[in-house]
Amino acid sequence: MMPLALKMLLHDRTKFVTMIMAIALAAFLMQNQSSILSAFLGMSGSQIRDVREANLWIMEPDTECFDQAKPLRDTAVSVVRGQKGVAWAVPFMKVDTNARTDDGKLRTVTLLGVDGANRIGEPHMRQGDAKAIYLQNNAVVDRGGWELMFPGTHFHQGRRIRVHDQWITLQGISEASPPFTGFPVIHVSNATAMKVNRDEQRSTTFIVARSAEGYTPEQVAESIHKATGWRAASREQFERMSYVFYRDQGVPMIFYITIAIGLVVGTAFSAQTFGMFIKDNARGLTTLKVLGVTHFQLALMLAAQAGLIMSLGIAFGTGLAAGITEMARSIPFLRGLYIPWQVVIVCAVVMAVITLAAAGLGFLRVVKLQPADVFRS
Repeated sequence: MMPLALKMLLHDRTKFVTMIMAIALAAFLMQNQSSILSAFLGMSGSQIRDVREANLWIMEPDTECFDQAKPLRDTAVSVVRGQKGVAWAVPFMKVDTNARTDDGKLRTVTLLGVDGANRIGEPHMRQGDAKAIYLQNNAVVDRGGWELMFPGTHFHQGRRIRVHDQWITLQGISEASPPFTGFPVIHVSNATAMKVNRDEQRSTTFIVARSAEGYTPEQVAESIHKATGWRAASREQFERMSYVFYRDQGVPMIFYITIAIGLVVGTAFSAQTFGMFIKDNARGLTTLKVLGVTHFQLALMLAAQAGLIMSLGIAFGTGLAAGITEMARSIPFLRGLYIPWQVVIVCAVVMAVITLAAAGLGFLRVVKLQPADVFRS
């Protein structure tokens, strides 16, 4: 019966292709928008994950995410170092500011100050040596930041940017993770960061620390919060804080709407086209019933037809989403895009439910078909 079911499906090629394209379009919209949303929200913790040595972050109580932080007083580091369960603690400076390139382009950049005494938060390098940042007025920039500030050029040492009338020389390209803001990420020494940010009295944006052996980061964070009143969190907790902060903003709603549109498009087109397919093949299906084909066999035939449509539609939609994502990754701001495997699986399950539901509605219509009604018409 399966070969017959597939022959019936392929007989009307227009409806066959239409159903596949409807599933493919819905799968593409859902995967594309879900991937962009999950990738962007994942970027909210990029710079937190990049400080690989630390598993504790301490900040002002009203700090909600990495990108919106009020600096602590500079004596806070000594206070944290004195807390039970803290193996070490160092200051970590983060400044968003305007920078002008040596050819006149103005960009907003993120300066990250690394303490040269311990080198906690030092970036992995793509080109050059990270030790260059500890020289006065020297820095390294991430790959996307270089392309934003100096588009169409290959990296070479010696290009400069000016921050608050202070010239900084770029000495390398780092492998810093793509930030949520899309700003160039520039690593400098703490001394250079304080020099260019001289108008700010406080220079300790965060304190990064590590729990001592025998203590969990969550235990130490709770202890620091009770003793000082500052917000303290493990690395995973701080990533989650940043994720939730951006998730609750208005921008994700746009993605949710587009995902819902994809779901509606897939449901409506698939159900309507499959229903038309059943209607057009009513005479043939009724003939099979007259010849002794059971309802169970007809259900298997419709399931096979729906399965083929679903598989091809999801495959085409996933391939299109993967191709578009790969092309988008060439854009500096979008270089962190990817399609999580969870998105593909969830999308496939959703589209399978939609397709099988459409097939189920079609089967109910087949069950109600009476030979006298069909052949009379």
